[in-house]
Amino acid sequence: MRRRVAPLALAAVLAGCSGKLATRVAEPATAEARVDHKRAAGIAYEHAVELEVPAGHTRQVAEAVERTCAALPDHGCTLLETRIGAGPEPGARVRMRVVPEGVNRVLRALDGRGKVVAQSTKGEDLAEPIQDAERRMSMLVAYRDQLQALARQRALDADALIKLHRELTQVQSEIDKRATDQAQLRRRVDTEVLTVALHEHARAEQANRVRRALDDFGADLLAGVAMLITFVASTIPFAVAGALAYLGWRRVRRARRTSAERR
Repeated sequence: MRRRVAPLALAAVLAGCSGKLATRVAEPATAEARVDHKRAAGIAYEHAVELEVPAGHTRQVAEAVERTCAALPDHGCTLLETRIGAGPEPGARVRMRVVPEGVNRVLRALDGRGKVVAQSTKGEDLAEPIQDAERRMSMLVAYRDQLQALARQRALDADALIKLHRELTQVQSEIDKRATDQAQLRRRVDTEVLTVALHEHARAEQANRVRRALDDFGADLLAGVAMLITFVASTIPFAVAGALAYLGWRRVRRARRTSAERR
């Protein structure tokens, strides 16, 4: 009777430990993420925040960040990337382009939702590329104006006018391309990139694994017993054959010994 009670008592103790472990595992301490830096002219800023959230809250926090981004007025925030992963190591990544005054508004959506484990800010100096683009644009515009002035002259023949208009078309196409590049550079300076990375609390995940293991204890025990029974059943024919062979060998040996004694 004591042998039967021992496994049950062990299982009860393990279940009690599981409950205590689930209670003792603390959720990540909350912290506030804020960006506080003096903006410099011609600098494109990028911010990254890594947050540790409680188990099962990854999607909830990621969607809260997305809603805050979408709620900024006058297209103040544009989502660039959203990725939410499940599985054994759930996590999420939300990347956006935000106006400077909207960065901290988005970060407020993280308040009280987890622990900030990493935060960084980096800047790329685009002052020289912007100035270079402006100089090139001024030269192209001046060249186009000269071509337009020549096109208004009546002394040009048909062939010269055709070549002139062809050159004007090429110059205008280059101006349009430069204007697009210049607007992109200006947009990078006027807005900031914010990346929010989320991963679940490691201790909570470990506790969940322990609880799952304890929940599967009975099924695993029965599976082990079934494997043992199968092994024993599969070895019975070999054991019987070995016993019969041993008895036959002893009988033959006894017969030889009796025959030798008679001689």
